[in-house]
Amino acid sequence: MRLRDTRPWAPAAIVLGSAVVAAAVALPGGSGSEHATTTPTYHLPAEKVRESEAVPEGKTGRSADMLYTVIGFREGMTEVMGTHAAMESRGTFTRIRLLAVNAGRDIQVFDVWQQRLVITGGKVLSPDVNATMIKRQPERLSVGAAMRVEFDLWFDVPRGAKVGAVRLYGSPPVGAVSDPDPAEIALP
Repeated sequence: MRLRDTRPWAPAAIVLGSAVVAAAVALPGGSGSEHATTTPTYHLPAEKVRESEAVPEGKTGRSADMLYTVIGFREGMTEVMGTHAAMESRGTFTRIRLLAVNAGRDIQVFDVWQQRLVITGGKVLSPDVNATMIKRQPERLSVGAAMRVEFDLWFDVPRGAKVGAVRLYGSPPVGAVSDPDPAEIALP
């Protein structure tokens, strides 16, 4: 059984829409492709910035199939508190809010313990185990194809040191024979 379109305006709308596209293509210098190739985007709900967190812009990088964006940054915290523990820093804590997107077709493994913070003088720091556990952040995370995740990296920075960059490592894509180069994103 075939259903009949009872909307009297439907055929007219199709004809009118076709005429608008044809007119745009026919205009001098106009290909009509300015609007025809626009890709729709998701509209994600905004998230409030956490206490004293900076919201840097343009802080992106890529390592293998992982695309990284630093979306939040806070330094100078002297303690970290969670639901089950609290701890003072040896120096001061730096928290980096990270958005990771897998642009590949296979799972990428994000290993928190491989990531590094570069401070003044070129010294490199590993994530702080206790702060990571207290704030219940992941240690290893499987990021599926076309998947995006958001989480925090925690570092304990010696007093007086300045943060220069975060060095982020993706996992090797299928068929790779070596580890990928890291994405180094300047901070703050």
